[in-house]
Amino acid sequence: MSSRRTSSHAPAAPTIAVVGGGIMGALTALTAAHLGINVAWIGPAEQGRTDGADARNYALSPLTVDLLKQIGVWPAVAPLSCTVSRMEVFSGKARIDLSATDAGAEFLSVMVLHRDLLSALEQAVQFRPQIQRITARPDQISVTKDQVTLTAGGQTCTAQLVVGADGARSWVRSQTGILWGQRDYAQQGVVATFQTEYPHGGVATQWFDQGEILALLPLADSHQLSMVWSTSRPEPTSAAVMDEFVAGIQERSQGRFGKLTLVGDAVSAPLRMMITEQQSALRTVLVGDAAHTVHPLAGYGLNLGVQDLLSLEALWKEHRHDPGSTIAIHAYEKSRRFRVKRVQWGLDVLQRLVTQSHPALSRLREFGMRLVADIGPLRQFLIKQAISPQ
Repeated sequence: MSSRRTSSHAPAAPTIAVVGGGIMGALTALTAAHLGINVAWIGPAEQGRTDGADARNYALSPLTVDLLKQIGVWPAVAPLSCTVSRMEVFSGKARIDLSATDAGAEFLSVMVLHRDLLSALEQAVQFRPQIQRITARPDQISVTKDQVTLTAGGQTCTAQLVVGADGARSWVRSQTGILWGQRDYAQQGVVATFQTEYPHGGVATQWFDQGEILALLPLADSHQLSMVWSTSRPEPTSAAVMDEFVAGIQERSQGRFGKLTLVGDAVSAPLRMMITEQQSALRTVLVGDAAHTVHPLAGYGLNLGVQDLLSLEALWKEHRHDPGSTIAIHAYEKSRRFRVKRVQWGLDVLQRLVTQSHPALSRLREFGMRLVADIGPLRQFLIKQAISPQ
């Protein structure tokens, strides 16, 4: 086990313990530190993962960008990001153009790679003396009505609150006995990077076709796109399938980006919606994928976790003397319970609608898209929901 402290002096006893060494863990620790709260951030470093996570591309909502600015990380992220002001959505012969200007917004989202965002957050942590970084997996937790005690890598820390920001397979969730279930979409999410012949111009594109969802998302390099493909095909990342698929993308995109060349390998993961019975327990709260996962068709995953964090931030300001108190925990649960479920089930219904290949439903989908394209207020409403799913 290795640990690093952000100060040469012994850090003050933490008020909050954050478990999870990834992006949500770093965001949580930095948000608390910005409020002057002492934090123990516990979890192994996630840089250099070999499961393809480093190549994942996040669509940051305006709320998420605002948080990054607030905690002082945005200057490091901005040069490595791509601003999306327009999105083109296709289904059969129907098309919708979603523009930020239609809703009076500056942008729809900002695209950034997992590895770039995580690196910027980890760098920022080094300059926050309120954060004690323990780069080890926790192996023991004890929760009483007054405090939480965690052991990780031979170190023990006591805090008023533990935040589980440790992903869909959350150790914190399992230790606290919070019940959960999941819906399996019987699809794989395939992520890959493409080199384009023509510059993408910061335009995101998405196709609903033959029971599949394909998104091509712009990267900071003006000639690179990140692909997110939801498919039920067997072995979707095999060489034979990818060769056929790349040819299919060329045809679907009608030469929109010119010749597309696969860069590196494609990686895949099963698509599931994970639902928890609650997002809190005694002196414990869950944020991000530890509390909920959603279908990636709208890019809400990380942004939904950030909204968890914004709810916590407001409560930490109000309950600074004891952020793990019963009153604060109950307030967090109340603030997130219905909002998260609404987004999860809303996306679930949308996924069912856009992936149905029955001719009648395909015609209904195309009719609905044409309706949205023709009715300005409806289009504006959808854009606002896409920007902030609250």
